[in-house]
Amino acid sequence: MPKHHPAVPFLAAALAAALALPLAGCAYQTDEEAISHSIAERLDGYKDIDSTETANFAARMDIGSLSQYDVSTHDFMAAYFDGFDYTVQDVTVDGTSAKATVVLRCKSFSEYEQALQEATDAMKADPAIAKMPTDELDQAFGEAIIGSLDGVEVRQTQPIEITFEKIDNVWEPLSNASEDIAQALISN
Repeated sequence: MPKHHPAVPFLAAALAAALALPLAGCAYQTDEEAISHSIAERLDGYKDIDSTETANFAARMDIGSLSQYDVSTHDFMAAYFDGFDYTVQDVTVDGTSAKATVVLRCKSFSEYEQALQEATDAMKADPAIAKMPTDELDQAFGEAIIGSLDGVEVRQTQPIEITFEKIDNVWEPLSNASEDIAQALISN
């Protein structure tokens, strides 16, 4: 079993809540359209920095704690989701079961962590850092946080397969979908 980043369970819970809304299609929609529309409605939230999806992500990741380094939640989320996009590649319906294949384009949290570690190591090696007052040091670290995140390239994830089940005429994603999407957001 692959090792998951500690934030994955929190992201999974947030995504489960977002995807759990009814997927009942309008009368003119096919099942495939209803599923695609529901996925799009939820994932589009990550394109809006002020959305519920990004607020939930920030809260679960405790991004607010970065304020001590003069990094606002808004600025972090704007940098993290800069360039975020997705494609619903395929939706296949078989009776009361369906599978949707989704590919995300996002920044890798693990690459961000690596870039931040490199920036932190460079700061430690700089003799001027030892002479900085705490508030200036905190601000320099905050700049390194955002600078490291800005430097992470957006790339495509491996395809994610989301399985749905039609219950009482409503398409509902199965629980592992949120885990798969959260894992892709963290480890792309």
